[in-house]
Order: sequence, then structure tokens, then C-alpha cells
Amino acid sequence: MKFPSESDFLEEFGIEPVEVDPTLALCRYIKKSNSSDVEIDVSFSAVMKSFQVVLRNSAQELVIISSELVKSIDLVRDGSGAGISVVFEICGTISEARVMFEPDVSCRWWILRNA
Repeated sequence: MKFPSESDFLEEFGIEPVEVDPTLALCRYIKKSNSSDVEIDVSFSAVMKSFQVVLRNSAQELVIISSELVKSIDLVRDGSGAGISVVFEICGTISEARVMFEPDVSCRWWILRNA
């Protein structure tokens, strides 16, 4: 599994992990919205090849999405903003999540069949 380092996150987004577990190669990051009480909580483990996103409004969890079989996590910056792209390979099918930290927090997750 390919994934960014803690220094990559700090350099690109100015955020440090709120949780690190070297035995699982786990990192967890929280980014608050610039325009509301919404925050996005992102964690991934290279050992477990897993990725999770929690979307909260204040203290209430609104959405929790998690998956294993992560293939890669890459930093992205384009015309729509900056964040991470997560690619999963599940039974020969590719799924992708795009989690944006800038200009505001958001998450899109999709799976499309190949045939």
C-alpha cells in the first residue's frame, strides 16, 4: 500500500496527526471546515490496508465510511482544491474516494464496475 507520510500531510495541508500507531502504520487526521461546524476525521492503516472517514457536525457523527483493500493514497491538488485520493481494489473492481481539505472539507466515494 502506497501512502503519504506525516511530513507530507504537514507540508501540504499544515495538519499533524491526532493519532499515530507505528505497529499498525496507522495515522489519523482531523480537519475542521472553514465555513461551518463540520469536521472530517480521516484514518488509514498500511498494515491493515484500511481507510476510514467520519463526517461530524459538532459532536454528532453524520457519516462513517470504511473499507479495506486500499491500494494507494495520494495527495492531490487541482482546480477543485487539495486533499487525498484513495484507490481500492476489491475483487478486481476499482473504487475511489476523494477527500478534500481545501478550500473546504468534503468527501466523495464511488465504485464503478469495469464491464
